[in-house]
Amino acid sequence: MSTAASVSSESQRPSASAAQRTQEAKDAFTASLTAVGASIDVELHARAKNIHANAKALTKQEDEVRKATKGLSKENDSLQKLLDKTKKEVQSLGDLDDIMADLDADIAMIEETLRLVEEDEDEQVPESSISESGK
Repeated sequence: MSTAASVSSESQRPSASAAQRTQEAKDAFTASLTAVGASIDVELHARAKNIHANAKALTKQEDEVRKATKGLSKENDSLQKLLDKTKKEVQSLGDLDDIMADLDADIAMIEETLRLVEEDEDEQVPESSISESGK
């Protein structure tokens, strides 16, 4: 019986040793997964922080773009008003051209009238000087 008991106890030892090795393997595997998970967790936390920081920066940039767009819109409105005012003034300059043409025509008519009057006076002066010399 002692040989049977010793065989039986030896067969239990390898089982205990196999169970112990299985447990050690499980523990090592769990530790390995924990280490990998921790390194991935650190990396993911860093990425999440980066994403949040970028989101804040993008929000700030969007706000700045909105402000700049509003400023450009105001500037555009101001330039449009200036353009409309200038357009009206240029149209009035066209009217001024018409007025200047009318004035030129009037001046030409006055010059022609003065020329005719001067010619008429020149013609009358010799007649009066002839009549005075004939007296």
